[in-house]
Amino acid sequence: MTWKPFARVLVRKSERALTSARRNLTDGDYDSAVNRSYYAMFDIARAAVLRAGVAEDKLPRTHNGVIQMFRQHAVQSGLMDQQLAGELSRTESLRIKADYTDLEIEPKIASEVVEKAERFVQTVERVFNLDESSLATEYKNDNSNHDDKVSETGGVSKIGKMDVRPQPISLEEIRREARENWLQSRRLKIEGAKSVGHGKDTDRDVKDDQSRSQDSDFDE
Repeated sequence: MTWKPFARVLVRKSERALTSARRNLTDGDYDSAVNRSYYAMFDIARAAVLRAGVAEDKLPRTHNGVIQMFRQHAVQSGLMDQQLAGELSRTESLRIKADYTDLEIEPKIASEVVEKAERFVQTVERVFNLDESSLATEYKNDNSNHDDKVSETGGVSKIGKMDVRPQPISLEEIRREARENWLQSRRLKIEGAKSVGHGKDTDRDVKDDQSRSQDSDFDE
């Protein structure tokens, strides 16, 4: 099974929906109890499909699509009992009745739906390792591995970029390099002149040039 951050979000949504279903049942709002029970089951089913390896962008966008894909990964794989897995589809039918018709859900039916939703959510969490402790551990390990990869590759990459990035050249550096090139050119000329007997004068020229070069650093 694979780790998906969105799966953890869906687990939390499912748990909140189930909490709301219990509260609605206690308050006598039976239609809402069925609605929240269904969405608790629906979200945990989507989380299970993600955990089974389905990519987020391949997750069905319709209720029927999710139900069919969940059945494939839960029942056909042998992970869940067909009867329990089928409660998702049956609860959807009751939810549609509660949400879109003028018929009201009876208290007994609402109570049974909430009970089945609780069992369904608990079973899916256990079978697909979707309980909070398992998800938290995998989330921590996933981040740890990601951090290691960043330190080994990303970190080196950043350093590499810094090393090879062209550094801005200041005007002073350009002037200093020009002076050094000029002095080197003068030395070559002087060495050529020494060969024909003008050593003393040319040595003095070099010293004068160097003196002017050093003084020019403070002229800016």
